[in-house]
Amino acid sequence: MAIRLPLLLLMLLALTACAQAPVTGERHYLLPSARLAAQQQPLALRLQVAGYLDQAGLVLETGPATLTSARSHRWAEPLEEQLKRSLAAALPKTDGELRVTVSRFQGTTDGDARVSGEWRFQGTGGPPVGGTFDKRQALERDGYEELVLRLDAAWMEAAGDIARRLAALKHDARVENSGDRDDRD
Repeated sequence: MAIRLPLLLLMLLALTACAQAPVTGERHYLLPSARLAAQQQPLALRLQVAGYLDQAGLVLETGPATLTSARSHRWAEPLEEQLKRSLAAALPKTDGELRVTVSRFQGTTDGDARVSGEWRFQGTGGPPVGGTFDKRQALERDGYEELVLRLDAAWMEAAGDIARRLAALKHDARVENSGDRDDRD
């Protein structure tokens, strides 16, 4: 009995210490749009993120010239792969090469999610076209999950703009080609 009491007290002390230990687990996030299956298409898609985004932690602006990478709130897979997959799912089937550079993908000090970058498309015929994007989504509540949801919404807005522009190019090319056939008749 004398040996059991100290052993019982030691076990109780160990359990109490474990119960009071802070939770330091990491949380991992995926963009909801990255879960979409990308369609197979002849388009060569090249996507690149800025160097400071090419790491595991979510990025926040903490000042006019200061960025911070979250230690415990991380991407479940490389951000570049998620962005590429969700963009590919949003694009129309088309021939050519699309290059996209994402220069911002972060929370801002204003309480927004901000996605910025540029794109350039080279089709099989005609000159290259491109543009820039700078999308913001206001955070509706606090938290990293909300940030991820708003970043995804901003990214899908940019992807939709690119997709509409590519669809218009494809439509214009079809109209041009059908006009050529009419000239030959």
